[in-house]
Amino acid sequence: MSIELEKLKILVVDDQSLVRTLVSQSLQTMGIRAEHISQAPDGSTAMRTLDMRMVDLVLCDVEMKPMNGLDLLKELRCGHTANASNLPFIILSGHADRSNVTVAVKLHADGFVVKPPKPADVEKAITQALKRPRPEVDPFSYYSVDTGTDYDKKVFRRLFEPRAEDLPAVQGEIVTIHSARPGSVLAADLRSKSGHLLLPQGASISANQLAVLRNFSDRYGVHQLEIETSDQTPVADAAATEPSGQQG
Repeated sequence: MSIELEKLKILVVDDQSLVRTLVSQSLQTMGIRAEHISQAPDGSTAMRTLDMRMVDLVLCDVEMKPMNGLDLLKELRCGHTANASNLPFIILSGHADRSNVTVAVKLHADGFVVKPPKPADVEKAITQALKRPRPEVDPFSYYSVDTGTDYDKKVFRRLFEPRAEDLPAVQGEIVTIHSARPGSVLAADLRSKSGHLLLPQGASISANQLAVLRNFSDRYGVHQLEIETSDQTPVADAAATEPSGQQG
């Protein structure tokens, strides 16, 4: 497969400006145009960028707060940005921590580049990532991957924690998958045709997730969902209230 480097659009995420500069210089040495390289100093900024701009690949540091690189990868894989959930994603790391590698593999990361990044290593990782078969688009399958961070506990794990059977009644309405709007808050659990929990009550559903349910109706068997009506205060999940404007 031939890769036209000058056409690639890449997002570089790192909390160190020097690393972002070094990576950007390496990308330009490869032939990637400067105007096609976006930078973000943290995960939250990267989320906003991925909501506003379509890119071909992400190069991202791991150690950032409050949202680290693995949290950003999980947000992406779960369909919480405007970009495709199976977007190529390369980890930048000063050391290959075994636990981080394990989580990255579960989230289908496309490779690792050791910092400080060498131009040859960056080019090799990008070339390999773009040639790899993309993982299946299934944003609902990544919620169970635990990144081990406070961010993950706050945004993701609490949604799936055991809940009391006597949850307060929520006023909802039934809408079809094709008429549902991104950001709608679920008034009831969303389950696949096999009964598997896709999203719990109280979570909001993103545009990417709705698109997947529409495009893969045979796989999920979901044709309608129950959403909270607008005349009550939504119980949106934490992901929907992030400053990035993401939808969970």
